[in-house]
Amino acid sequence: MNTKYSAYNTMSNIKIHIIEAGTFLCDGGGIFGGVPKLLWSRQVKADERNLIKLSMRCLLVESGHRKVLIETGAGTKLNKKFIENNGIENPDQLIDSLAKAGFSPADISDVIHTHLHWDHCGGGTQLSPQGMVTTTFPNAKYYCSRTQWENASNANVRESDAYFDDDLLPVFNNGQLELIDSEGEFFEGIEIRIFNGHTPGMIVPIITVVNTKIAYVNDLAPMVANVPLKWIAAYDLFPVTAMEEKELFFKEAFENNYILFFEHDPLYECCTLKWDERKGPLPDKKGKLDSFL
Repeated sequence: MNTKYSAYNTMSNIKIHIIEAGTFLCDGGGIFGGVPKLLWSRQVKADERNLIKLSMRCLLVESGHRKVLIETGAGTKLNKKFIENNGIENPDQLIDSLAKAGFSPADISDVIHTHLHWDHCGGGTQLSPQGMVTTTFPNAKYYCSRTQWENASNANVRESDAYFDDDLLPVFNNGQLELIDSEGEFFEGIEIRIFNGHTPGMIVPIITVVNTKIAYVNDLAPMVANVPLKWIAAYDLFPVTAMEEKELFFKEAFENNYILFFEHDPLYECCTLKWDERKGPLPDKKGKLDSFL
């Protein structure tokens, strides 16, 4: 089974499809922060420039009549220099992946952006043949947290390079943006949680498939190797908060047998957790999503 384009028939109103949106390169030290390369390089291989490949792995959730797309990748608007500097490959894969799963952009009813950094939301807008920036999903409502929208609209110096106006303003100006103020059930089978360590107002969607919960952890843990408590990214704005949030949520995930779904890990789509009384959360079973369901 090719899990890139698989529908999981769950004997419920919820079906999920993995939608790939390309890859990019990122500095290994950026992803693993204060963890020495001697340690993280045993888990993830870097090239001669210390760059590691990251995926942009989205989820499409069919919830009743809704087609809910979680994340949209980097998109195709980026200029040549930015693409080369960040090693972006196959940024147009989002639309191809949707087509292989049997959907067009017009079919998407809702888009959830966990946060508004370019590698998470850039595919939500596109260039028209006339060179205008338009929304990619014309019939969809787009969602992010109000806290994240306000943060992106008034970004600090450190984070400002991660936000692009062409990713954000066309959605707002076209009246397609809805802001989320609180946690809880969002749509049938989809719950949202809000975290503040990586960036204020980051959403973690939790999808319930029959009796199994799948947490789309995005930058709470970009890769399986980021599961251990101290293995956080240098990009986290508030690292102590990020560790505290990760410890609390991963304890809940361990105790309730959640599946963690990874947006950025090119090798592993998912893992479950085990708990070490000294170290805290550690990866247990890891692999492709269909091996867990």
